[in-house]
Amino acid sequence: MIENKKSILLLFKERKKETPNSFFYERKFSREYNTSILYISDYLYKNNHAIAKIINTIIDEKKISIVLFEGDHISIFDSKFIKLISNKVKKGLFLQDDYMYHYINRITASACDFVLSGCPLSVLKFQELGYKSFFLPVEADGAIFKDYGENKVHDVLFFGRVKNNRGKITKYLKENGVNVIECGPYDKISDTPEKLARLINKSKIVLNFTESDNTSKKNNPISHFKYSYEMKGRVYFTGLCDTLCISEYSPPNELLFNNNEVPFFYNEIDCLSLINNFLKNETKLVLATKKYRQKCSTFEDSNYINKIKTFIDNNKNENFNVNIPYWYEFIFFKKNLMLRFRSNNLKSFFSQIFDSIFLTNYRSKFLIPFFLIYSLFSSIIFLFKLPVAKLKIWKN
Repeated sequence: MIENKKSILLLFKERKKETPNSFFYERKFSREYNTSILYISDYLYKNNHAIAKIINTIIDEKKISIVLFEGDHISIFDSKFIKLISNKVKKGLFLQDDYMYHYINRITASACDFVLSGCPLSVLKFQELGYKSFFLPVEADGAIFKDYGENKVHDVLFFGRVKNNRGKITKYLKENGVNVIECGPYDKISDTPEKLARLINKSKIVLNFTESDNTSKKNNPISHFKYSYEMKGRVYFTGLCDTLCISEYSPPNELLFNNNEVPFFYNEIDCLSLINNFLKNETKLVLATKKYRQKCSTFEDSNYINKIKTFIDNNKNENFNVNIPYWYEFIFFKKNLMLRFRSNNLKSFFSQIFDSIFLTNYRSKFLIPFFLIYSLFSSIIFLFKLPVAKLKIWKN
């Protein structure tokens, strides 16, 4: 621990093997802060009030001055839980995939002092509502994503899951003579950040796809639309590896690369045309890559962390009041029970029922009878699975 640095606590909902973003966040914030991490999934044998007490103890013991709550998807981090955390610290919500859950995050953020988002369009959406918000690139570690001096032996690389329109476009490229290398997070050539960085180094062009599925949750205002065109991290860390990225169009990418640093395509025909233009003109490819890399370097951790620190130091929301809708309270009530249900912890399941019904203050009082009924049915189902479940009944 460095004495002249502030201490920050990052709260993640769970440990992830496939995309260990906690790894990048920890390295990023450690440049300017004494950084600690806590995974809520390790503490689901306790109810929410008990977990909050553990966090507040850590805050006191480690002299934490800033706490960041992971907001992607849904966990126990609702506005009520965040308010249980000591007011001695600044509180921030940090997001990477806000587009699917913005309708929830914009309410949760009311309990925080600021929002850090991995999407520049998301930043504007929060600012539109009066929140203090700032762009936070995730995978921008220049010690990993850098120029390794590799020979460019692959024409085109796509890394990521094959979903939505991705397979259709890569198939079209291959049918038209383009050499496309494809890999995913579990392939040996790309199963660590370092391996992926070297593979990008060996490629002339990286493809970035932005078409993303929308959640079908009924309270999501964009659930009626099948797809959105969103921000993906590969669009900036590819440039740190001295390789050109061409991207399917998305508004966030246009906000971030507002001087034509990233060539955009709208369909497979556009994509093929762009690739052929660059592969047939090496000078054009080199100049475009240089321009793109210079822009990406502004987001690299060693250059960008001071901007993040300045933002956190200078911003604090005051008395940000939001009328909490009934569906928001129900979503988190249900989620808090389901997390314990899935972890097969009998004691914490019933402890959380008590916590949620008797220790939590709800704006929508009419929901309490429904909570009782839901708890009753969930308890019956839980008891029915006792004979087959590997229960963690008395873990303390």
